[in-house]
Amino acid sequence: MAFKERVEPIILSKLRVLNKRLELSDEEKRYLSNLDKGYQGELQFDSLTGTLTNSCLILNELLLEIEKATFQIDTLIIFADTLYIFEIKNNHGDYLYKQDGLTSLITGASIKNPLDQLNRTKLLFKKLLNQLGYNFKLQGSVVFINPEFTLYQAQPDLPFIFPTQIKRLHNHLNNQPGKVSTNHYKLANKLVSLHQIESPSNKLPNFHYDELTKGITCLGCESFSVETAGQQIFCKDCGHKEKVELAVLRSIDEFRLLFPARPITTPSIKEWCNIIPDNKRISRILAKHYDYTEIKKGRTYS
Repeated sequence: MAFKERVEPIILSKLRVLNKRLELSDEEKRYLSNLDKGYQGELQFDSLTGTLTNSCLILNELLLEIEKATFQIDTLIIFADTLYIFEIKNNHGDYLYKQDGLTSLITGASIKNPLDQLNRTKLLFKKLLNQLGYNFKLQGSVVFINPEFTLYQAQPDLPFIFPTQIKRLHNHLNNQPGKVSTNHYKLANKLVSLHQIESPSNKLPNFHYDELTKGITCLGCESFSVETAGQQIFCKDCGHKEKVELAVLRSIDEFRLLFPARPITTPSIKEWCNIIPDNKRISRILAKHYDYTEIKKGRTYS
């Protein structure tokens, strides 16, 4: 088990909800797709590191800051003598390596050289470690996790791990000597405490409550073509069924994610869910799962 588990980035969660309730631009949809592809690649790498059996501490998804500069570590593995930083890439297809970037041989599109990002991360992380009083040896690699990725003309001494080398990487990590100590745990706890939840550079589109589609979406196909049928909601598009209570709670989570400052009340959730006409039903669900505060106009839940 990882010392710090990976969770879906807030920006990705918000974009998923907005994509259902708002017409995103093509650029915003591409941004969502790239974020999702990157996250899926990171989860795939987690399945690899999760099988390590030697003494180590695995910290997934760290967003840190030093000297007003933020940087992200996809995966950090703390061993007795060495800290390993991994930058995970989930690119698909054939690419040509150039110092200024990677060029797709299919589309001709270029992406930034991941070594630039890795080197920046290593530099800033080294400064942070020194500031915290640690002087561990630091190693960094870019892992291309997608089995259908090929990179041409990359020098063999570059810190790249290709799909055919991932099994060897696992064996190499599993053979690291020594055992982590209390000092390593102190560092891991400190890094977790410094982790920032959301990056200021996230590109979330502007949106307003009034322009979002209200209603409960189908858990199966994300359609708004659902209706209540007793204790369940039923999707008229795909036939998926879900308990009303679970569907309402899922919709409340979306409401809280997009509008954390808006009060949660029976009228606000009734309007957001749209298809539940009974105030009492909404109130019972809220009272069952949330704490509440009495106000003049009713209750607010938290």
